[in-house]
Amino acid sequence: MGVRQHHTVLRVSAVLLICVVLAGCQTIQFERPQVTSASDWVTDGQNDERSRAFDAQVDVPLELAWKYSANAGFGSSSPLILQDRVLVGNRKGEIHTIEVATGRGRGFKQMGETVDGSPLIHDGTLYVPVAWGKHVLVAFDLSKGVNRWRARGVPFATALIGHGDTVVGVDLEGTLRAFSALDGDESWSIELAPFTTFKASPVRISDSDILLVDVDGVMYRVNLDKQSIVWQKEMGLPVYQTPAVVEEHMVISTTRGSVHMLNVEDGSERWVWRGESHVRMGAPAFGSKSVLVGGTDGIVRALNVDNGSETWAVEFTDVIAAAPLIAGETAFVGTLGEELFALNSISGKIVWQTTVDGRIKSAMATTEGGLVVLAEPKWVLYYRPDSQEGDESLASDERPSGGKR
Repeated sequence: MGVRQHHTVLRVSAVLLICVVLAGCQTIQFERPQVTSASDWVTDGQNDERSRAFDAQVDVPLELAWKYSANAGFGSSSPLILQDRVLVGNRKGEIHTIEVATGRGRGFKQMGETVDGSPLIHDGTLYVPVAWGKHVLVAFDLSKGVNRWRARGVPFATALIGHGDTVVGVDLEGTLRAFSALDGDESWSIELAPFTTFKASPVRISDSDILLVDVDGVMYRVNLDKQSIVWQKEMGLPVYQTPAVVEEHMVISTTRGSVHMLNVEDGSERWVWRGESHVRMGAPAFGSKSVLVGGTDGIVRALNVDNGSETWAVEFTDVIAAAPLIAGETAFVGTLGEELFALNSISGKIVWQTTVDGRIKSAMATTEGGLVVLAEPKWVLYYRPDSQEGDESLASDERPSGGKR
């Protein structure tokens, strides 16, 4: 073999090797994905109630363990976590998987045009809502690493809910639709608010019932077993953020500066907190003693769960777009000013802060004592407890970027 032929063979071999490596990366596989644990996050907020409050403590100060590029930006939902990996959907329609321990990419898959709503892991299958394109819902077998089916129709931009052998979601034209988990055929549908947008994801309020709120503030309690509307009520205020549920109560924030605690049984109001009407309130975190909610005024407030009175308020220099996350006695808050804060959830005192490489407008997730943060335009960040307390730990009277009102 001549030198030129030898070099040609080497180049071809190298190209083939690269193709094989890339092909291997362009899929997602898990062993026994149908078996989940209490630490897994199978949907936005970890569970269908989306309370965003957890007993597990995340100790501060934290250090940045790794940073991963997901190639594009994100919706408002939290990352998912299954076994030892983080799963993130982006607005290029990709799902990326990342090792929690190392930050190493463990595969990605193109699911459609754009993923805005939260994917769902249900019985070993990843269901991905697609907000644009001919396929609007993708069922991906996590054990085999292949698509099971893809459904067409009106797109989805919010999270899904698994119910028995169906997957349920509300589309961009206001229709609640249930798909067979087996083959993707539409099992049933209910026209809730024809041609009315839903920006808030559905939340589960009982084993068989879910709550949905459209952008006009109309609430629907739907029984999934009977495929019927249990009750329908109008709040009279726009709702763009996903509610949070704990047992018999739910919290809903509005774009007119108010936060409402309601009874899930009949939608009656328990209390309402009213602020400035021009402020858009973000998605709430519903803890055992307080409801935490931020807003476009840059203020995070703690509202007493019993009566809605303001327990404390901390003002930051930038908009709070992402839902807070409560982990034990620590609450984490991200801003559009590229900062991440940890507050004592009881007192509101800032106990730690750091600058991140991008705006935080997506909900966070916690695993193995650490924190997963999504930062625009494309970063997935993992923070874990620092082995030694560094300069980022704040003294009790230091508030460089925010302060108690």
